[in-house]
Amino acid sequence: MAKNSIYFVFTLPPVSGGHFVALEHIAALNRMGFNAKVYYVGAPDGFGKFAVPAVRAGAPLLADDIIVVGEDHKALLKELKNLSCIKVLHHQAFFYTFAGFDSIADLIAYPFARLIVASDFCAARLKTLGVTQTISRVRPAVPEVFAPGEKRLQIAYAPHKRPIEASFLRGYFGARVPAYAHVPWVPLTNMSRADCAKVMGQSAVYAALPLLESLGLMNLEAMASGCHVVGYTGHGGAEYATAQNGDWIADGYHDAFVEKLRDVCQLYEAKQPNQKVEAGRATAAQFSRAGFENELRETWTAIMGDRAELYRNA
Repeated sequence: MAKNSIYFVFTLPPVSGGHFVALEHIAALNRMGFNAKVYYVGAPDGFGKFAVPAVRAGAPLLADDIIVVGEDHKALLKELKNLSCIKVLHHQAFFYTFAGFDSIADLIAYPFARLIVASDFCAARLKTLGVTQTISRVRPAVPEVFAPGEKRLQIAYAPHKRPIEASFLRGYFGARVPAYAHVPWVPLTNMSRADCAKVMGQSAVYAALPLLESLGLMNLEAMASGCHVVGYTGHGGAEYATAQNGDWIADGYHDAFVEKLRDVCQLYEAKQPNQKVEAGRATAAQFSRAGFENELRETWTAIMGDRAELYRNA
């Protein structure tokens, strides 16, 4: 039995991409033999929804325990600041920085042992703001469930971050491109991750609508699923988006967006080889489970240092 724990703070049951990434960190650390678990401070009825080890809020935090908290938990960050445990910031979303900190000076002054980010984009932006704590990149893996299936001409999209714009684009496409107004748009809403993967695997096209992302994992999942991706990078997606692996549109350029969707529909119907789809799959393959686990192992080896045995399960 480990003497100490690595706790990842959750205020909700897992519902978002960031939650799923944190769960992957916990599961991988356990596979490596370390005592990592959810530290759940949410509503009681959500506690049973975790598929990894979890404890409820109130578990005592020892001096050598490590608590991992997200960048947008302002109240929790203030509460944890003066505790004696070791603190790590899992900074998944650069654009949420000031949801958790009143100023960059507050972040710099916070006693974090390390910051973990998902992308070079996030690390670079933080360093530009003057962040001096050590930053480690751990890129998430694209789960193997995201793979091409039997394709049909339909457009998968995730409207939750841009609901008004998503509705507009769907209608605007039908109005501007009446020849393809019949093409179904399939929203990835209220679905399990496995169901999202199934829809992406069936869809020839993915309309990318990320907003203020540090990476943009859903774009990569669509690439892995063999979709031709048309749309936005969400800023952080510029880390992997190229003219070869998708049709990337400047934010708000709706005419260009629907014109590219039209072109991709025509290409699909022509049954011509699609080099952008293959390049997209190759891009997504760079976000492998092996790569994720290697970066995670290196990061936690550095965080634990000579205390590693304190966290190792028997």
